[in-house]
Amino acid sequence: MAAFFTLVFPTTFLVVIAAIAGNEVVDDRAGIRLAQFLTPVFAVFGICMASFVSLALGVAYAREAGVLKRLRATPLPAWIHIAGRITTAMAVSIAALLLIVAVGVVFYGVDIVWRTAPAVLLTIVVGVFCFAALGMAAVSIVPTPGATQALTNGGLILLAFISDIFIVQLPDWLDQVGWVFPLKHFVNAVADGFNPYLTGSGLYWDHLAVMAAWGTFGVVVALRFFTWEPRPDRRHRRDQTATASPHAVAEMPARTGMAVLTPATRGQSPGRWTLATRQVRYSAVGLLRDPMSVFFAIAFPVILLVFFSAIYGQAAEWGGLPLPQYLAAVFSVYGVAVMSYVNLSGGVVEDRAKGVLKRLRGTPLPPSAFIVGRVGAAVLLGMATVTLVFGVGAAFFGVRVGPVALLLSVVVYLAIIAALAALGMLIASLVDSPQAAIAIALATLLPLSMISDIFVNAPELPSVLSAIAWTFPLRHMAWLAAQTSSGATPGGEWLMHLGVIAAWGLVAGLLAWRLFRWEPRRKS
Repeated sequence: MAAFFTLVFPTTFLVVIAAIAGNEVVDDRAGIRLAQFLTPVFAVFGICMASFVSLALGVAYAREAGVLKRLRATPLPAWIHIAGRITTAMAVSIAALLLIVAVGVVFYGVDIVWRTAPAVLLTIVVGVFCFAALGMAAVSIVPTPGATQALTNGGLILLAFISDIFIVQLPDWLDQVGWVFPLKHFVNAVADGFNPYLTGSGLYWDHLAVMAAWGTFGVVVALRFFTWEPRPDRRHRRDQTATASPHAVAEMPARTGMAVLTPATRGQSPGRWTLATRQVRYSAVGLLRDPMSVFFAIAFPVILLVFFSAIYGQAAEWGGLPLPQYLAAVFSVYGVAVMSYVNLSGGVVEDRAKGVLKRLRGTPLPPSAFIVGRVGAAVLLGMATVTLVFGVGAAFFGVRVGPVALLLSVVVYLAIIAALAALGMLIASLVDSPQAAIAIALATLLPLSMISDIFVNAPELPSVLSAIAWTFPLRHMAWLAAQTSSGATPGGEWLMHLGVIAAWGLVAGLLAWRLFRWEPRRKS
């Protein structure tokens, strides 16, 4: 997972954006192409993923597993352990830089400005120190790995929109807000080092000073609040207290969804409908307890809708529709894709790796109830995401969905969620590692979102990218959701897009049903 976000994710963005923009020659005389200015930006993004997100997650998971606590009982000094992790983050950051720059040089004609290379390397060292310190600060104030991932990953992606990584036209006040944080200084300092039109050594003391100040702040926070042991789980203590109460036996079924035999039901088995609904509740509660799932599947689409609609206003258009109307539809598609495709596949594979699915096979729970429960939870939370996104759009940005469009949109989003859930179950059928399942899902979802008119408005895609986009279901989903929610009359084209989505879902579902395993593959 760390390798994906550090190495594959930024490189994929470079490849996709360069393909969409065409990597045009911006200076015929010098032969300088657009990728000359894109490559350092995404290199910095990869460096921050390594030194901020991956470092924080590594420490958080080690603390949660008790590794840090056990290390404290060894002769290893604490500062050497932390220094080792930061040094590793530095090494991985350099690897990300070399990979992305190598891709830019070999495939996109990027020229290295050797005159500024020493300054760029110094800037990277300061930047890694800054974001490593902030990563340690994040671990210090957040109690769980899931919350750490939501804070670091989500915070970095949101900052990328106002820090010249994901290029959008910002109002002046928001552009100034970006300069308060260190990411924009890091991006511009490295990007200027790759700019052949600038003179000088490429050393910018103002950018370095801001990054050093933020790094010092991170060190202070980490020294004050960092703990070597996981914080006590309040929910676990609350459950223990409840179990000790006289009413614990009566309360437990309501809290856990378990089927408990009582004198009235002893000798009877719960019906399939009861088992399926309890599986839906169990799966939904499990997803909601994961801060990462909640943020990227529910909160992130709302944040994106508010961000872009507030910047460009209701007068702007995208896809022939008012911008908020279009964004509410496509960001809802992205949210349900994260919930039904990414989180579903990762959750099922994780339960199989932990032996949960193997133990379920020894219970009266039929396989169909398990599948219905997982897919039903994805439908329930996916429709909640759609409702929230459109609700925010209607309350603040003039998004409107008529009665007929509302009914048709429900049908469309149910079909989209079902197809994505089938694809998620197919991934869960093919891999044994939860990290691999999530990485595969994200490695397909994010690039397709870039060429499916969800994150990038590209009316004239290159023919190859356009063909790829229309081959997969995501672009059909975005088109269908946008047109249906805006009140377009269903016709032949509408049915064609719905048919493509249904075909993908049906094929994926049949393959998943055929290939699904309740136990991991045996290692040779």
